[in-house]
Amino acid sequence: MVHVFIVNPMAGKRNFADSLREQISRLTDIEYYIFDTRSAGYEATLIKKIEHIFEDEKIRIYCCGGSGTFKNIINDIKDLDNVEVAFFPCGHTNDYLKTFKKEDQKRFTNIEELINGDVIDVDYIRYNNKGVCINTCSTGIDTRMVEKLDDYRFLYSVWNQLPYFLSLISALFHTRTIKCEITAGDKHYVDDFTEIFFGNGNIIGGSIQVYEDPDTTDGKGKYMLLRQDARRLWSIPITIKMFKHKTRELEMIAEYGDVQSIYIRRLDDGPIPFNMDGEVSTFGGTIKLEIVHNGLHLVVPKGVTAGGN
Repeated sequence: MVHVFIVNPMAGKRNFADSLREQISRLTDIEYYIFDTRSAGYEATLIKKIEHIFEDEKIRIYCCGGSGTFKNIINDIKDLDNVEVAFFPCGHTNDYLKTFKKEDQKRFTNIEELINGDVIDVDYIRYNNKGVCINTCSTGIDTRMVEKLDDYRFLYSVWNQLPYFLSLISALFHTRTIKCEITAGDKHYVDDFTEIFFGNGNIIGGSIQVYEDPDTTDGKGKYMLLRQDARRLWSIPITIKMFKHKTRELEMIAEYGDVQSIYIRRLDDGPIPFNMDGEVSTFGGTIKLEIVHNGLHLVVPKGVTAGGN
């Protein structure tokens, strides 16, 4: 097997890339290659080259960066059935890993544990029959939050959750509702929504918990819909409770359900900005979000199982 490391040197702490290279250089019993991303979106270029170079090889790709790096890499792999994928978390949030048990999450930061790890099959999200992400898709308050995040990035050195908290507070007061028609299984909704969420995982923005106990192997995603008339309840106290992973208040005012797929259409035919694992993309027309059951061969430290945070 060929081990391929794709490193985003701009993710998280800036010195992690050199440290990772040093750790890998001490491993003498594997065949490996290291590629650095050069700019936003460069993952697509690298994946195309890697698939060409190692066309006849069994490969394992290590995504070394944050949530966006992980999402971009798996989105650009031509056939996920033929590749093993590992996530070596180097970003500020690494939200998908929070679907695992707390005692297991830190083990993903040990590159040797990943190299010698197990492979498990987990669900992922496919959108509009072609795009791929692993954790969450959503539009509304959190999308506005991601767009505002750049204004507070300089505060990472104070506390790495502070930029997310401040951008969320700003988004609470500046997010406009979107009138949408939504079909989720046998349920149909037409309303003005402040937040539309569909998740394989349950954490967005570093520490905002949308629901409890995610299951990334059951073939279903959980949706959460927050109507306009509930917006006034998105007060700062509730926001703080969500940061503390206490979501009862949110569950009392929002619509929840478990489905394999969901369809969302904006009724004024305008575009919808969606937050896909921390990367914002804009879509027109109807967007289809669906769970691909056990479609990703994910490398985990030995003995680690999916779900159970």
